[in-house]
Amino acid sequence: MLHIISSFPVPRSFLDSTHSGDTVIFTENAVFAMIQENVEKEAMTEKAFNHINLCVRKADLLLKNISNHELLRGVAVIDDSQYQSVVSPDCAVRSCN
Repeated sequence: MLHIISSFPVPRSFLDSTHSGDTVIFTENAVFAMIQENVEKEAMTEKAFNHINLCVRKADLLLKNISNHELLRGVAVIDDSQYQSVVSPDCAVRSCN
C-alpha cells in the first residue's frame, strides 16, 4: 500500500498500521519526521527493517532547506517525476493525511 504523509509529527498509531512492502512518502512538513534528530529512531528503524519503503520528495527537502545527509539512513529521495508516477490515476490504493 502507498501512504502519503504531509503533516508533522507523524502519529505513532500510523506507523503501527503499516505493513511489510508498504511505501510511505513523506511530503511537505512531514519531511521533518525523517531528520535524524527528530525521528523516533527505534520506530523508524524497526519499520525500515520490516521492509517498509521510506521516501521523501526532493522538492520538499529543498523547500525546507534539508540536506540528504540530515536524513535517517535508508530513506530514499524521490524527484517529482518519480512522485507523479506513483500517484498517477493508475495507482490502486493511496492513503493520505
